[in-house]
Amino acid sequence: MAATAQAPSGGLKRYFAEHRVLEAYPTGWYRWWMLLLTVFATIVSFYEFGFSALLPLWLPSLHFTREQFGWFLTCVVFLSGFSAMAGGPLADRHGRVVVIDLCLAVIIVLTFANLLMTSFWSFVLVRGLMNLVAGLMWGALGGLTRDMSPRVSRGAAFGLLTLGAVACQWLWNQVPAWTLPIFHNWQSQIVIMGVLGIVLYIPVLLWLKDLSPKLRLVVMESESEGEAFESGDVPHVEEAPASAMQVFGQLLGKWEVWVLVVGVVAFLTTAITIQNFGPLMFTEAYHYTPAQAAAMTANFWLLNLVMLVPAGWFSDYLRVRKPITMVLTVVALAVLLWWDRNFIPPLSTSATGLVTLLLGAITAAAFIPWCALYSEYVEDLSPALQATGWSFFQLIYRTWIAFSAPVLLLVAARYGWERWMEVMVAGLALFLVSLLVVRGYWKPATASAPATGEGAPAHAAAGR
Repeated sequence: MAATAQAPSGGLKRYFAEHRVLEAYPTGWYRWWMLLLTVFATIVSFYEFGFSALLPLWLPSLHFTREQFGWFLTCVVFLSGFSAMAGGPLADRHGRVVVIDLCLAVIIVLTFANLLMTSFWSFVLVRGLMNLVAGLMWGALGGLTRDMSPRVSRGAAFGLLTLGAVACQWLWNQVPAWTLPIFHNWQSQIVIMGVLGIVLYIPVLLWLKDLSPKLRLVVMESESEGEAFESGDVPHVEEAPASAMQVFGQLLGKWEVWVLVVGVVAFLTTAITIQNFGPLMFTEAYHYTPAQAAAMTANFWLLNLVMLVPAGWFSDYLRVRKPITMVLTVVALAVLLWWDRNFIPPLSTSATGLVTLLLGAITAAAFIPWCALYSEYVEDLSPALQATGWSFFQLIYRTWIAFSAPVLLLVAARYGWERWMEVMVAGLALFLVSLLVVRGYWKPATASAPATGEGAPAHAAAGR
């Protein structure tokens, strides 16, 4: 799998080493500029999931059924999870930016190739390739975000990273809501978003940079600690694992990794449903027009988008992750239970708008502290595993999308969308259980005593 993936060519690798690698740890505005460029890259990387608003138009135009789409999503998203596992070790060994730049270029070309789709099989080819390429780069994006964020600002940094993914979903729903009444066809949306993708890619291509391999292997507690290091001054640190098998063995041998990732993916069932099938759910269950359904789906992402960075900052300020996530998950569970009990008869437009706004805000605020917790846990295992750790998250995340898509469509067709709401409720409950199973992480972290659980790994980097 990942062991067979090809590394970047020697000449290209030398170019990136000479021109796109930082030998000193970035601080201040420059570090945040690197993180903002990572957000731009993330927006484009999630274009493969930008289909929900167009799905009601694609079904009749490209002549395929909901069931065919469900099986397509199952196969292609499952395969993209394995491409993510291939990309993680590449990014850990050869650098993040080379993987990001190459994959973004392909994603943009494939976005415009959407205009060539005329049938189901052309849809499968183009959108399938978009999924595979996007999966390949996600580990690099997660790894780069960790590299550019010391622990005291890790939550805010992952808030920014997730901001890019959510901004993509909001744009792919809000732009059609604004422009479909004007242009009336899905091809117009491809052109608009393709041009936007080029605009976002240019600064990434010109200015996004990596940390040197030695700096990537140091655990930074704060910017002031990072200022003390340049590549030549870094103390002895562990080497990256020699093979993909070593990487996976080191990471997946820890049961806590499985519990943390499976739990959060269950939690994300609500966001996955709104992201991929929100417009379809609102058109079928509530009889909205495609533009209205797209607007209601964008409604979920609006406060979700707003809450990401503040939630990360609040978690950084308190230096705790787990308690914040658990409290907010309980609140989200209460809101979702109320919606489930009142799903039928259909709520008023204003009530549906309020529920989607609240769910979007609360799920974002609960998810970001978990991201910081997971990043710090993997970093404690080994700083050399960060991109691979996020690739594993993508594997489980995409596998669940692949499995749940046909099941969701079957449940909605036979029993109604309200039955799937019960699965979303169960996902939140499972997430709470997973956080309780993983011990510790209740107290604020300090420079001398990270908030690790009993038996959790110590810092792997020298000097900790």
